Amino acid sequence: MLALVSLVACGPAPRDTAPMSDSATSRPIVIAHRGASGLLPEHTLEAYDLAITQGADFIEPDLVSTKDGVLVARHENEISGTTDAAMRFPDRKRSVVVDGDTVTGWFVEDLTLAELKTVR
Repeated sequence: MLALVSLVACGPAPRDTAPMSDSATSRPIVIAHRGASGLLPEHTLEAYDLAITQGADFIEPDLVSTKDGVLVARHENEISGTTDAAMRFPDRKRSVVVDGDTVTGWFVEDLTLAELKTVR
C-alpha cells in the first residue's frame, strides 16, 4: 500500500501547474555537499559558513542516526578509522554488509549520542 501511495505521489505534475519563471531559472542552484568541503573539513560549522559566504543556496549534509535516533552529520557510519571508538567500545565491533561488501568496525547506529560524544 505504501509503495502504491509513493508511486502516485511521484506521478506527473497536474497540467495546470505553471512553468518556472525566467527569474527562477536565470542562474544555477548551488548546493554545497558537506559545506565547502574542498577547502575545510567536511561537516564543520566553518565549512558550512564558508559555503554560505561563497554563495551556496543550500547545504546538503550526510546524516546518520545514532542508536537513540539522533541524526548526526557524518559521511560514513563506520567510525573506527577516524575515532578511538575501538578503544572505548571494544565489545561493539561487528560486521555488516554495505552495498554487497562486508564492512567490519564500529558504527554510529550502535552508539547513543552521549556515547558518540565521548569518542575522539
